[in-house]
Amino acid sequence: MSQYEIQEFACARCGNCCRGEGYVRVTTEDVARMADELGITSDEFVTRYTRQPEITEQAIAGDLWLLDKPGPEQECIMLEGNLCRVHKSKPVQCIGFPMKWRTPDIMDYCEGMRR
Repeated sequence: MSQYEIQEFACARCGNCCRGEGYVRVTTEDVARMADELGITSDEFVTRYTRQPEITEQAIAGDLWLLDKPGPEQECIMLEGNLCRVHKSKPVQCIGFPMKWRTPDIMDYCEGMRR
């Protein structure tokens, strides 16, 4: 087994996967779940927390991207401290990390992968 293959993953709650360059793609279903958890409408969620994708195919599909907080760390708008505000209803993209997908430099920033 290589250092990048894992059988189990225990999140260290470091929040590093929610910081830095990249984007979080959200579908209309993701938006509905997160809006419900926050007690707001889907339209309000879209206005407050999302932006249009820079990838044409995603924009055509009707998907959106979550905003980043201002600042050099490029934190996800849903990150509070090291925890996700909408953990119970987080986007499918976030649910799949790092078992279904991961970045090539994951060992540089993910505390859970290094355990």
